[in-house]
Amino acid sequence: MPPRRRPSPASAPRTVRAPDRVSGREESRRPPAAPSPAARVPRGRNKPSLILSLPSETAYLGLVREVTKKMAEVGGFAEPVAERLSLAVDEAATNVLEHAYKGATDREVELRFEDRGPDFRVELVDTGQMVDPRAVPQVDLDKFVTERRTGGLGMHLMEKIMDSVTFRRSARRNVCALVKHKDPKDAKDAKDGEASSSR
Repeated sequence: MPPRRRPSPASAPRTVRAPDRVSGREESRRPPAAPSPAARVPRGRNKPSLILSLPSETAYLGLVREVTKKMAEVGGFAEPVAERLSLAVDEAATNVLEHAYKGATDREVELRFEDRGPDFRVELVDTGQMVDPRAVPQVDLDKFVTERRTGGLGMHLMEKIMDSVTFRRSARRNVCALVKHKDPKDAKDAKDGEASSSR
């Protein structure tokens, strides 16, 4: 079959819509339009890894300890360190229930867990009274952890376990922020434990 000859521009039918098809191909090759500022995800901001809202009842303190320990282990802390961090957060929550809310069970406590790379941060937010949690007796922390006791240590426990404990009032809410700096040794021990358990 002889090859087809390409028609000259003068002999080509005027009804051909080739320019439209070419235009469509060129349009499809254009990069998508940039999203509007409202649709962009902000960069450089730390977002909470987990936000937990609980009723102001002591029955939920066990859950506070469990979630804190799990989040700390996921953040790279070894199990013994994660256990202590859970006790510090438990004590902070207990202070909210007993002092800020005066035992009321119809309120809410918000916990924000955040992994900032070198730091592990937990914030407890409540709408109760602003309380000064200092002035507590000295205790044997190792014995306290071994016996798995909770409550009653207040500021002493939190400051001994955490590297930073701060309190502030923001938008009519109390915010207790607990920060623990990560030790490379803790992260290594945690990874070794995961490796041995997977064998």
